[in-house]
Amino acid sequence: MSSALENKVAIHFEGLLHSYSQLFFAKSKWYGLLLILISFANPQIGISGLLAVIITNLIADISSLNAASIKEGLYGFCSAMVGMGLGAFFQINAFFFVLLFLTALLSLLLTLGFQGFLNKINLPYLSFPFLICFWLILLAARVFTQLHYSAGYYISNTFYFDFVNDVNHVQLPEIMITFFRSLGSIFFQSNVLVGVLIAVGLFFYSRISFSLAVLGFASAYVFYFIAGINTGDLNELFVGSNYILTAIAIGGFFIIPNTYSYLVVMIVIPLVALVNYGLSNVLGIFHLPAYTISFTLTTLLFLYLLKWRLQIKYLHPVTVQYSSPEKNLYHFLANSYNYRYSKYYPLSLPYMSEWLVSQGHNGKITHLGDWSKAFDFIILDDELKSYQSHGDSLEDFYCYGKPVLAPGDGYVVNISDNIVDNLIADVNIKDNWGNSIIIDHKNGLYSQLSHLKKLSFKVKMGDYVKRGDLIASCGNSGRSPEPHLHFQLQLSNEIGAKTLDYPIGSYILRNNDKYELKTFEKPKEGEFISNVEINTLLKKAFNLIPGAKLNWEWKGEKESWEVFTDEWNRTYIYCKEKRTIAWFANDGVVFRFSDFEGNKNTFLYHFFVGCNKVFLGYYQDLELKENYPITFKNNILFGYIQDITAPFFQMVKADYSLKYLNASGFSNSDSIEMESKSRSRIGNYTLKSITCKIILNEKGIKEFIISDGTKKTIATCIEVS
Repeated sequence: MSSALENKVAIHFEGLLHSYSQLFFAKSKWYGLLLILISFANPQIGISGLLAVIITNLIADISSLNAASIKEGLYGFCSAMVGMGLGAFFQINAFFFVLLFLTALLSLLLTLGFQGFLNKINLPYLSFPFLICFWLILLAARVFTQLHYSAGYYISNTFYFDFVNDVNHVQLPEIMITFFRSLGSIFFQSNVLVGVLIAVGLFFYSRISFSLAVLGFASAYVFYFIAGINTGDLNELFVGSNYILTAIAIGGFFIIPNTYSYLVVMIVIPLVALVNYGLSNVLGIFHLPAYTISFTLTTLLFLYLLKWRLQIKYLHPVTVQYSSPEKNLYHFLANSYNYRYSKYYPLSLPYMSEWLVSQGHNGKITHLGDWSKAFDFIILDDELKSYQSHGDSLEDFYCYGKPVLAPGDGYVVNISDNIVDNLIADVNIKDNWGNSIIIDHKNGLYSQLSHLKKLSFKVKMGDYVKRGDLIASCGNSGRSPEPHLHFQLQLSNEIGAKTLDYPIGSYILRNNDKYELKTFEKPKEGEFISNVEINTLLKKAFNLIPGAKLNWEWKGEKESWEVFTDEWNRTYIYCKEKRTIAWFANDGVVFRFSDFEGNKNTFLYHFFVGCNKVFLGYYQDLELKENYPITFKNNILFGYIQDITAPFFQMVKADYSLKYLNASGFSNSDSIEMESKSRSRIGNYTLKSITCKIILNEKGIKEFIISDGTKKTIATCIEVS
């Protein structure tokens, strides 16, 4: 068999399985297979649904439609429902198969039509194709003399095994029996056994979907009791199913599952009941059942309502669909955490070496009122003096005449360079800001550097500067009794505009002899801070640009990695052999992994864990500490417990730390050793712990030693290109 044919067969096989799992908003081959087998509890229903999907996907393939949509079951899931419906309502004869082919084609055409229309406003078509198609079948069946209604497979519960009837008569609370029958009715088989099997499979696929299914149905049951509706109605075809599907859709599939989404489910379910009974009476005029119209219409209108919000709060729409509420939630938490500072432009400190924050935000001297969010910097010696000798002249002060650097890329949009420096202890109140430079960093952000030295400017109006460019020298002009550098962020290009509360992208804080990396924080008064000095070896080792390839050997197997960027311009490492992906970002100061997808029994996963956050500068005894989002590998039991509680709180937490053991140099090194520790925990109880030792040489990462409990493995980089 040729590779092209093998690929096509694989696409159709996966498309068949996913067409069934999509009925419960899932993308799972094993769950799809389970649902196919369940559908064959009634062989006529099973074979009809299976043939309908196969025909639809074949027509889609012959028509050169999107192969990815075939593979994901997006064309087939409505056909599966139409096919099972035909098998449940009509007797099999020659004309039955003609009709099956026609309805499979019609289902595809309707799917494409609704997809094309609703995709323009980024809304799902849900079960609209099934509804229109099956209503047309029921209307047309009245004139098809060769089409005969069956004895009623839906209500007869005909099975081919005697024990099924026993299961259907097991003594269970009415609400449980009705719940299981409602699940089974999605497959046109209203019986307990089918519902139990579907529920068990749903639980193992997604704990969140299962909990939402229970919540949606229970909310409907309570509302029926309050409204005085006969709860026996929930056993009718698709009535109870509407509440289950609506709950999964808006509680965790299209919306990130959280406390608010669960509350919304309980509020929306009565609305689904209202729509169901209202439209049932309208459709009854044409002798048509409502089927899934209340779920489809209510869900669609609710999602459309969310699009009109001026601010996204409480309910967060899923932007990248992973077809699993757990994955949607965990990826959302990971991205929210890792990109929490993405709204900020990464500014650096506007000077070289280490300076003291002599006055910070809300300073008591001049940083008051609308001008309170600013920084003043000076240089101190070991005796904590800002000057040498007697400090009588400007030149005695350590910071006087020192280079002032651009804090970020941008255009010089305002300059004042005609004010002489004050004598020590004198101030110029008239020209309060002294000589100043304003840089436009775009997107409405401006930086102002003031009290600069006259005639020291290296830039002029309109010049474009890059971060770290020399722009002037520190002086003592304006309201400045002694030399210092004033730095503020603002929203206009005017000198002396109101200040903006804004963090510094990254800097090093020295506390006695210990160093600490600060990212997107605001330096405090009295702190000794400096810009980050990047280590050339660390920079080289983690400079993973698109197109880079790395080959590793781990546990006797090879893993080949390549770096790519996706449609959202996110950079990621892809391992073809293991089909694993790890997304990362590198801002030149910190290399950080943001997300992982795939097999966790791979070296790429351990690399993701062990190098989750790497500072690209080397400082002796500096230690990074971080909290993982919930991607750390745990045992199945705790993983399931975490899934159930995750929409409400993070029960299982994970910690990460990285320290630098030794290096052959400070900024230029030939070798570096680092050690990271990762652990998942509940409170102070450790569930799992992994220690990784990363060894770098002049070529980059040489070895990666993993200690996982009592096991110790070594990964070796055999090639970098």
